[in-house]
Amino acid sequence: MKYSSKQLIILSAQERNILPITSVCNLNCLFCSHYFNPEGVEVFNCGHQSLNEVKEVADFLDPQRKIVIGESITRIIEGEPFAHPKFNSILNYLRKRFPETTVQITTNGSYLNNKNVRVLKDLGLIELNLSLNSSQPIWRKKIMGDQNGKKVLKGIEELAKFEIPYHGSIVAMPMISGWDELEKTISFLDSNHAQTVRVFLPGYTKLTPSELQFDLELWEELSNYIKELNNRYRVPIMVEPPLLEDMNVKLKGVISGSPADISGFKKGDEIIKINQETVKTRVDAFNKLLNAKTAVIECKRSGQIIEISLEKESGDRPGIVLDYDISSKRIKKIEQIITSKVVKKVVLLTSVLGERIVKLGVEKIIDESLSEIEVKILPIKNKFFGGSIMAAGLLVADDFLDAIYEYQAEILEADLVFIPENPFNNWGNDLVGKSYEVIKDELDCEVALV
Repeated sequence: MKYSSKQLIILSAQERNILPITSVCNLNCLFCSHYFNPEGVEVFNCGHQSLNEVKEVADFLDPQRKIVIGESITRIIEGEPFAHPKFNSILNYLRKRFPETTVQITTNGSYLNNKNVRVLKDLGLIELNLSLNSSQPIWRKKIMGDQNGKKVLKGIEELAKFEIPYHGSIVAMPMISGWDELEKTISFLDSNHAQTVRVFLPGYTKLTPSELQFDLELWEELSNYIKELNNRYRVPIMVEPPLLEDMNVKLKGVISGSPADISGFKKGDEIIKINQETVKTRVDAFNKLLNAKTAVIECKRSGQIIEISLEKESGDRPGIVLDYDISSKRIKKIEQIITSKVVKKVVLLTSVLGERIVKLGVEKIIDESLSEIEVKILPIKNKFFGGSIMAAGLLVADDFLDAIYEYQAEILEADLVFIPENPFNNWGNDLVGKSYEVIKDELDCEVALV
């Protein structure tokens, strides 16, 4: 089924509270995800949306949830929000229509002059995700094509001065700028009161020039390097994607001044129970605290069990910082589907990135009553994109078809095969427009999307 960019924009608002306003960007980042894609990838360029178009889409936004602008997690190419000629008018409209709703803006920071920062301060309830990547103008120019890198540094100082909450992000490129440059950038964000810093492993496809490619050992090197920096800086620093070895709910950090900080949480605390209920995953722990108004949390700190009381408004972020693992609801859904069928052998197809955490989740959460059922977890390689791409959302139907051939012995024995729903949109199509039905047609057993 064909669909338009307009339909996708409305869907983004309905499902994720994302408001796409522009596909235009003023910079030219080496790591931009829109470069070096194989032919056939379905993405949409919406240009600058008019103010009237923005108002129409705003009808589908939920005022009880954060409104997100500039976040590139849909099939719409997201540009730089501040590059929109009517951006201030859009923000003023949103504030009048949604006076009590936080607006989150993802920006490269190149427009953060004193005037724009004051506008954000006056609007209130604004939160920024700021893609800094380097605090040295010479490297920001090389990595992002920013001809005036000093401007963003001054802008960040203004954010700190006016106490506008923001989160810094860095795409790690030590093969270009070196490891010391990464620490300098984190140090700059820390000294200017960033609430968190996310450090991304860069992604590249099989079409990316060789000078931008790297050995995947960089992932482990980066994780170890950031672990060391996390012990030296106040700001919580996360690597994305995280290299997770277990399901322990251990805090990467605590946001300064947050309810968790005021309550006495510390970096490294391990949450065991929330209101006497054992937590099983990091995602569950965060969501429980997000939805709670008051909570008594049992934690392990330096080998000792302690209790911490947390008070906040329901729906307000608690201020704990955790890596993302998996929701127990997703694992329980798998369990429910299995128990509703008469099966002996089950196969879970997962991304390379998700393989380990899915295994850990299944082992920890699925009920012992299913111990007689054989569950195999098989990773699907991202052959279409290739390179360092490992995420489920970037798999295509042909990747699954290749895997069915590769794992034919295991799959032929299966009574039930699970396919991750992430690669497929609401119409059941992957990033090149192919339906997941072609996968079902190749399998001689029941298939479930999860």
